[in-house]
Amino acid sequence: MVANVVDEHEVGQDHHIEHGTKIFSPGTKVYVSSIWRDSSFDHGGVLRVIGKPRKQWRLAVVYIRRDRLTNFCVRKVFDPKALRCMARDEGQDRPRPGRFSIWWGRNEEARKRVEEQAAYYNQDIYSVRQRERYLSTKTV
Repeated sequence: MVANVVDEHEVGQDHHIEHGTKIFSPGTKVYVSSIWRDSSFDHGGVLRVIGKPRKQWRLAVVYIRRDRLTNFCVRKVFDPKALRCMARDEGQDRPRPGRFSIWWGRNEEARKRVEEQAAYYNQDIYSVRQRERYLSTKTV
């Protein structure tokens, strides 16, 4: 599953607007793993992702708040760097995508599960709120 980092979001007690996150610039494509941690905060938990950080050539594996991501969709991964990073994350010496358990799997049942998860994340109130803000700024 892939997603994009949100363009704008509110932070702090004064609710000022920031673009992207501290690690990722706005619109960065990230690969989302199946690992999800619940959180007591009101942002929907955190997800484990792989993405290219700001001003760096390498890929980073980080946990990111779910309300900082939008536009979840199911895509195959062809990027060799991302596949190597996923293999390292799984404890493999070389990429064998059929054995990626935390990166969603490879069979038809796993694909159906991922599509349901992406649909849930997209209809979720956190993602809907971010998309509405994004669309309202584009139409103005």
